[in-house]
Amino acid sequence: MTTPKDSNQFAIIIPVYNEAEAVGDVIQGVLDAVAGQPCDVIAVDDASEDGSSEVLQGFGDRIRVIRHPSNHGYGASLKTGIRATRALNVIFLDSDGQHDPCNLPALIDALKDHEMVFGERAKHAGVPMVRRPGKWILHWVCNFLAARKIPDINCGLRGGRRRIYMQMLDLLPDGFSFSTTSLMFGMRSRFSTIFVPVIVHPRKGSSTVRIVYDGMKTLLLSLRLMMLFDPMRAFGYPAIGLMAIGVLYQAYIFAKWGMHIEGGAILSLLAGIIIFHFGLLGDQIASLRKEMSSQTSLFWEDHERREEDATDDA
Repeated sequence: MTTPKDSNQFAIIIPVYNEAEAVGDVIQGVLDAVAGQPCDVIAVDDASEDGSSEVLQGFGDRIRVIRHPSNHGYGASLKTGIRATRALNVIFLDSDGQHDPCNLPALIDALKDHEMVFGERAKHAGVPMVRRPGKWILHWVCNFLAARKIPDINCGLRGGRRRIYMQMLDLLPDGFSFSTTSLMFGMRSRFSTIFVPVIVHPRKGSSTVRIVYDGMKTLLLSLRLMMLFDPMRAFGYPAIGLMAIGVLYQAYIFAKWGMHIEGGAILSLLAGIIIFHFGLLGDQIASLRKEMSSQTSLFWEDHERREEDATDDA
């Protein structure tokens, strides 16, 4: 079993919550896929209640198990794994059996030349019909913000340099939106990214996703992504459109009726100006949040170095 001080090239982080039916096969597949490589395999048990903990204990010292005393969420489990390792690269793999561990060598190979790698599933693979409208909206928002077509916005099989995830750690949510938010951070920050086609199987066990509740969270996530990564792009187009309508409408009134000020035109113009300034304010706040997150990552890195130095002295 490796320790946090180890500086392996790769760490495989597996979030686990009530996946007793699948997690054993997943972890065994991971161990087989990375056999012979210096790799830190970390399973983060998010207070499972179905026997998943016992399955994890059965692997002994071949993996490192971290257990949350209470349920914190999917993203929180990944954050725990990120903090617990000192590996150069981290790779995330869901424990529900959807992602085949045989995909891992392809991701590991891709990380030799790229800073972030994302799994690319076949279209609609693993996505129930009832969830597709929300996925479509979120996908459209991400394409709009990234100004490019993104093949897969929230595949659970992904990875990248640990230092990059440390930079965005405070910005990442504790829930399932961790995947989409980290993807957009990588895209908007111009890191070297690549999408790798991956094999997807039907999940084992029941999903913890709640359709109505998580559908509303998807819409809220779309708004948060716009405010965090490109407020001016989100506010700018409506603002310019309203100002243009106001100017053109008033010009028409002047041409038709002479020197008459039309209230609707002024209202449209003022609304556009106000929305534009909201965009400027949002852009400044988003920049400050990202800068503060980067500063926090430097604090964590310094803290880790101090811990390692203290261990060496002891």
